[in-house]
Amino acid sequence: MKRAAAWMLLLASCGLASGEGERAPFPADGVGAFGEASPVEVCRGAARIVAPALATGATALCVPEGQTERACGADGDCEGIERCICGRCVVAPCQGAGSCEGQEVCRGRRCTRACGADGDCASGERCVSGGCARSCASDGDCHHGESCDALDDVCTASLCGGGASCGSGNSCVAVAEVATLGEPALLGDEPIAFLELTRGAETVLLRARIEAPSQWRMDPEAPVFVVPGEERVGAPSVLRRGARMELYAEVGDPARIVRAISTDEGRSFLVDQDPALLAAEPWEEGAVGSPSVFDFDGATYLFYEGGRGRGIGLCQVTEQGCTRTSPNPVLAPADVEDPVFWRGVTEVGAPHALVRGGIVQIAFTARGTEGRAAVGPEGALPPDPNDSIGLAATTDLKTFSLYPVGPMYARLVNLRAYLGEREAAVRALSAGAEMVFVSADASGEGVTGIYRAAGRGAP
Repeated sequence: MKRAAAWMLLLASCGLASGEGERAPFPADGVGAFGEASPVEVCRGAARIVAPALATGATALCVPEGQTERACGADGDCEGIERCICGRCVVAPCQGAGSCEGQEVCRGRRCTRACGADGDCASGERCVSGGCARSCASDGDCHHGESCDALDDVCTASLCGGGASCGSGNSCVAVAEVATLGEPALLGDEPIAFLELTRGAETVLLRARIEAPSQWRMDPEAPVFVVPGEERVGAPSVLRRGARMELYAEVGDPARIVRAISTDEGRSFLVDQDPALLAAEPWEEGAVGSPSVFDFDGATYLFYEGGRGRGIGLCQVTEQGCTRTSPNPVLAPADVEDPVFWRGVTEVGAPHALVRGGIVQIAFTARGTEGRAAVGPEGALPPDPNDSIGLAATTDLKTFSLYPVGPMYARLVNLRAYLGEREAAVRALSAGAEMVFVSADASGEGVTGIYRAAGRGAP
């Protein structure tokens, strides 16, 4: 595969190459230079989805009857120690040290400002056990989600859920749901996304309404389709066909790809009886998944992952199913390998296609080593392998050019350590490109949620 020369030709044909004397900020993706990533708040009802790696065990609060919640768009819309959680102001519940953000501490089962004396707190507050608390005579004097402790005359919080209930005069209100989110898919430039949610052994497919660039809400809250007898339904990819949506998803273990149709804006789907694609080639190792469906040159195609990271295949969609364009992967770990920028690549998968101006660009996840070794007290410290997002481009679906400097997006922690990014979806908006992806640590096991990075000019 030819790298830099072919890639710059593709960029120029899209009007995306830098002008003379201009240097695009790194990392860049060939669609738009992305800035720093920030987490996407994904809500299911009143609860924020929290990854198991970030869970504190505090998922619900006892809210006194009569307390009125305020709507919000950001923490600045709330007062005191309240936080904006899924569109409402409420105190952030906590359980144990280290479960609060920034300089806050967990006291009275909610996050609050640390203190050593009453003077460290705001007017009307006292320092109680190292944390600021409002003085109160009744529940109405407290933040939303707190109640007045009649013994100390200060506001505190009570946790519920998981078998614990609230006393009379209080309601148990969910604030967090512990689950792992993955494989986000964006529906063109519409405010609609699809993604998978895993809790325990079960993975379900959900639809989300994009209420703000970094806030999604499940709509509906229930899975949009199920396959009887299967615990895994996920990895969505969707095309709109007028009033109809055509969705492809990964089902089962070992994985196969199915097609489903919706006529109610993606809130429910009817699944085809026969699979769209089953594993058949040796390199697929008995499993095909992570589909990405797209229209190109008058036909519909589908990229897919074979064998859990063995490579990316391509098939053409017809009424009879999906016919492979080649028995071999179009991208394999060896194709992504670069002696300088991306070394020791062992896995390639999770493709996402974006078609622009006669060019198909494929964002993909690959596991390998980037960066350089650092020097510590005990000598050289080689960089660890991690998941990163790469980019390839093609004009004929036969030959592919790779982004010339390895990963197209990477988050550097220090000179040798990178975080993990995988399962990216990219779309082009009028204001610039937007990418959402699954954030993880370098091991790939510590998933922290869905993150968003905006391209040049995007909000």
